[in-house]
Amino acid sequence: MILFKRLFPTVVSCSSAVLRRLRAAVKMPGRAVLSASHLGMRLLRRPTSAKIRLNSLEFEISVMYTVILGMILVVFSGLLYVMLFFTLYTEMDNELKLKAERIVFTVNTYLEIKGQAPSALAFAVDKTISEQGKRLSRWWIMGFERRWFKQIDRLDLEEDYVNFLSWDKQPLFRAKSLPTDLLTLFLQNADLSSSGGAAFKNVTYNRRRIRLINYPCGFYGGKYILQVGVFQTPIAEAALNWLNSVIISVPIILLLTSFVGRVLARRILTPVEIITAAAQKITHEDLSARVKTWHPYEEMENLSQAFNDMIARLEKSFKYIEEFSYQVAHELKTPLTIIKGEAEVGLLSRRSHQEYQKALKINLEETDRMLRTIERLLYLARLDYQPGLFKFEEVDLGEFLREIHEQGKILCLSKRLDVRLMLPRELLTVKADPLHLRRLFLNLLDNALKFTPAGGTIDISARAEGENVVVSVADTGPGIPPELMPKLFERFFRGDESVDGCGLGLSIVRSIAKIHNGTIDIDSQPGRGTTFFVTLPLA
Repeated sequence: MILFKRLFPTVVSCSSAVLRRLRAAVKMPGRAVLSASHLGMRLLRRPTSAKIRLNSLEFEISVMYTVILGMILVVFSGLLYVMLFFTLYTEMDNELKLKAERIVFTVNTYLEIKGQAPSALAFAVDKTISEQGKRLSRWWIMGFERRWFKQIDRLDLEEDYVNFLSWDKQPLFRAKSLPTDLLTLFLQNADLSSSGGAAFKNVTYNRRRIRLINYPCGFYGGKYILQVGVFQTPIAEAALNWLNSVIISVPIILLLTSFVGRVLARRILTPVEIITAAAQKITHEDLSARVKTWHPYEEMENLSQAFNDMIARLEKSFKYIEEFSYQVAHELKTPLTIIKGEAEVGLLSRRSHQEYQKALKINLEETDRMLRTIERLLYLARLDYQPGLFKFEEVDLGEFLREIHEQGKILCLSKRLDVRLMLPRELLTVKADPLHLRRLFLNLLDNALKFTPAGGTIDISARAEGENVVVSVADTGPGIPPELMPKLFERFFRGDESVDGCGLGLSIVRSIAKIHNGTIDIDSQPGRGTTFFVTLPLA
């Protein structure tokens, strides 16, 4: 979310920069020069040792990347540290229990051969515990005892503290390495578990911790307790070595991560900088420049594409405004010139009452022509920029065309044209704005009326084609030359200057059809008439 909130204002600032440049260009014209590949290579060649901007998105991304990775490493290292301690303690307890079991097994091995006499038990325990560290396999000992002494040697109890005591916690035998003060601590912690099994204790001796096991055992019908203790120094050393390696490695990893994060952030934000550079160079005189969408990231490619689409819309709008201004000036220049000329002629000398009426009539006709032109221009502007004014509803196209047919017959009375209507039997329903759809077909009828000679015919027909309905308006006029067909829907275009009109009717027809998700096509042959086909989706 932080990245999005920081990136969104950056994009908005780019767009705002474009608009500011375009507005300023009206007063201070300039020249837009933009090479996307040149800008991209220049930004990518920027040295990595550039001054760090603390308020930049690049710095924030690299810091965020490093902080997140640092938190992950700290948490993961802490979990590993706990698991390491738990594992080492478990292994130590298992080792202590294994040693106690081996001591009991060694004593039992001797008793199985020599018998369960008290003297044999005392000998076996004493030799196993008290004389640890000595080579007991002497040359004069033969047979079983020699093998038994070798088994004692393999116990390797020289560095361990071993104590053998009765069930009532009276010391019987102890290792020679076990001092008296430590023996006292062992006796104080000579407790079994609640179930009577082995129990582990921690004993502190000379500021060092000893792990102690109290292991229950039975010999010669009696119960005893075997205590084995070892220093926890190996665990502490292993944990300390691991912690030192973490303390050394984590900062190095984070340092490398911050560098990698900065490189990645720069790579990600390079298209944003290219767009910013483009926004600073675009003026109203050249809006053809585009940012090349070369970046591999989908989001940045979409951003570059959105920027190019915005510039394309601006270019189209500026071109439209330029053409519109030229066409309006051209269309209004002629009637204004006529009005001015008639007024000047009337002021040169005194004229008769009839001449003044004629001049006023001409001025009124030209004024009406200008008003019609302006009205249609405003209507086209609403169609282009206020499509929300349309109120769509389901319309019975058959009944609708019958009304158009009746109105068309009234319009064609003056030229004695025959207006015919042909409708299919099935019900045709479209979703449309009746008011604007009526204007579409009335404009087509008006166009046919203008170019159809007296006594001609105008045919209105409708037919269903799949999920669409096609309404055709055909006339028997002179037709349209092929070279004029591409310009037919251009604003202010008039194929025949002798025919009254301002050249906006067909432009209005196409705009209305487009808003209704429809299309309009033409079929015309010189000398055989023209047919307009309006295709609308069925409701």
